Amino acid sequence: MFITNITLNPSIKKINLINSKKAVAPVIATLLLVAVAVVGGGINFTLSQQFFNSAQAGGLSGIEYILFLGYDATDGDSLTYHDGLVSNPIDDWHGNQMVDGLKQGERIAIFVQNHSVHKVSFQELRFAGSVYDYQRMSPSYKMTSHLDSTLEGGEYTIVKNGNVNAPADAISDPSPIIQPGQIVTIILELDKSIRIDRDMQFRLTTTAGGAFVYTVISGQQLS
Repeated sequence: MFITNITLNPSIKKINLINSKKAVAPVIATLLLVAVAVVGGGINFTLSQQFFNSAQAGGLSGIEYILFLGYDATDGDSLTYHDGLVSNPIDDWHGNQMVDGLKQGERIAIFVQNHSVHKVSFQELRFAGSVYDYQRMSPSYKMTSHLDSTLEGGEYTIVKNGNVNAPADAISDPSPIIQPGQIVTIILELDKSIRIDRDMQFRLTTTAGGAFVYTVISGQQLS
C-alpha cells in the first residue's frame, strides 16, 4: 500500500480560506447589525422616556404647540371669528368692500389655539413677507372699526370671543399672550393690497424660540 503526500497549492488554500470567510461573514454582519439596532433602540427609548417623564413632571416647560384652526380672508363686509360669530355686522366694519380685492387697511382673521399646557407669548408675527406689530385694544379691550386709528396697517390684535351685534372682546394683556388651551382670533390689518387667490405664509415665532407656519389663501374662508 502506497501513501502519497499531497501538498496543496498555496493559491488553492487561499481560495478555500476566502470561500469559508464568505460563508461566515454575512451571518456575523447581520447579527452585529441586529445587536446594534436593538441596543441603540433601547437606549433611545430609555432616554426619550426619561425626557418626557421629566417634561411632564415639569409641566412640559420646553414644549410649545400652536394649532391653526382656520381663517377668514374673504373680501366681505365683515369677518367671522373662531367662535362662529360675526360681531357687530355693520357694513364695512372691517374695511372690506365686495369684489375689489383685499386692500391695504382691510382686515383678515386667523384662528389659532394654544395646545401647550402653559401660556405662549409671541415674539414675531410675519404675514405675506411683512412683520406685523401687536396692538392692544386698550382701554376698553374691544375691536374697533377700521375707521378708528387704534388698529392700523401692519398691526394685529387678538380677539378672545365675539359678541352678538356688538364689537368682539380682545385680550387685555400688554403683550401678545395666549393662555393654555385658549382659542383666539388674530386680526391683521393689511399693510399692503393683496390679490385674490394668492397663497400667503403666516408665521408665528414665540419668545421661547418656537416657529409655527400656516398658509392662508386670500379671498377664501376655512374653518
